[in-house]
Amino acid sequence: MQFEELRFVCQEAALDLLRSRGRPVPPTVVLPGPQRTQLMSLPELPEDDEARHAVLAQLATDHLTAEGVPCWGFVSEADVGGQDAVVVVFGARRHAPHITASTFTDEGALAEFVPSEELDPTALPFLHPLQHAVDALPAAGDVFTDADPKRRPPSDGLPIIGQ
Repeated sequence: MQFEELRFVCQEAALDLLRSRGRPVPPTVVLPGPQRTQLMSLPELPEDDEARHAVLAQLATDHLTAEGVPCWGFVSEADVGGQDAVVVVFGARRHAPHITASTFTDEGALAEFVPSEELDPTALPFLHPLQHAVDALPAAGDVFTDADPKRRPPSDGLPIIGQ
């Protein structure tokens, strides 16, 4: 999956949540998988950032790390500039998280999403466990050159497991 495809999948998840669950759109983690995308709604997500961090750290361990999912998304309804909106954050292994949003139309649908931009590292700190989990996954499928000294095999010829 390309990073731009991840943005599309997460925005479609937001649209699906609005259609199927209505408002308010519950905070939901998007886990794109090879066969299907899993949506994990967290209606009881705590208000406190530390408590949210703990909840998402456990979710990351149970689902991203354990299942080797190299990307994630997060959808939530929020106030953006004084307007009700849906915010979508998405990240992937070796890609900084990005954020986009869409306001509600008068009819209750979502307007067009604004272009995504890189998420400020200090914003939404409770989402950090999701990015840390995907960044810590083994490099399966990554392409590296021999010029990268961190990816060279050891000089004693020992096998490297997981490459």
